Amino acid sequence: MDIVIGSLKNIFDDALIAALTDEPVLILGETGTGKEVLARFIHQNSNRKDKIFIPINCAAIPATLLESELFGHKKGAFTGADRDKKGIFEEADGGTVFLDEIGELPIESQVKILRVIEEKEIIPVGDTKPKHVDVRFIASTNVDLKAKVEKGEFRKDLYYRLSVFVYKLPPLRERIYDLPDFVKYFIQSSGKNVKVDPAVMELFFCYPWPGNIRELRSVIVYSLAKSNGADIKIEHLPDYLVHFCKHPEILRGNNAKVKLECFEAYLISETLKEHPNPKEAANILGISLRTFYRKLKKYNLNSDK
Repeated sequence: MDIVIGSLKNIFDDALIAALTDEPVLILGETGTGKEVLARFIHQNSNRKDKIFIPINCAAIPATLLESELFGHKKGAFTGADRDKKGIFEEADGGTVFLDEIGELPIESQVKILRVIEEKEIIPVGDTKPKHVDVRFIASTNVDLKAKVEKGEFRKDLYYRLSVFVYKLPPLRERIYDLPDFVKYFIQSSGKNVKVDPAVMELFFCYPWPGNIRELRSVIVYSLAKSNGADIKIEHLPDYLVHFCKHPEILRGNNAKVKLECFEAYLISETLKEHPNPKEAANILGISLRTFYRKLKKYNLNSDK
């Protein structure tokens, strides 16, 4: 996903400052909010853009293999080490390493990461001679690193060394006003020219999106395939969203009023695109012209007529 929309724009604009440096960056946010997208954006706008970008999921590499994967190893360093092997940091020399979910990094490995950042040196497993590497570090996490520091589960010195530039990506439920733009983007990216039924958009505004932008993209891709070129309706959504729609009591959650107002603003805006005449748009929406103008003012929407 290579998308910069609405409230994300300020974050990405500010990240251009970080891109001009070689200092570490820490990106905070829930799963699916676009942390790797931001990391790649910083890399692609840096003087390292022609070099390699290597993402590493710190939670996915077994602790027993982590240091060998990151730092490399010498032949005979351990059982099965039948040859010298370059680690990821050496492979990334001159480029950028993205340490995804760094909060899951074993604490014994954290001091070695700190050494690489500060000294630009690595020592392969089984070796005693340091090697120089020139690597830019971007890290991300979906956990509270400060809480981990307080519990002694994450090194304080590494936390502050990574926190030169810190960006927090908000979850989709906290920027629901951006949702129509995301939906439009994902549909356009598919190459299809279809519309989304208002009932679907109402559901989208009310649903909490625990998987964030990544979940929304998956829903759009699924629905486009199921609709087979037709406009997206409720029956084209994944089963769990159809179930959600059939239980309106679920909609009465946090910020329900705000979400429904966002939907109302979206509906008025879309109606105006199809029917620019205010009287005609008000009739389509089933409200009086006076109410229509009041809502235009409330949502800061403009009518040319």
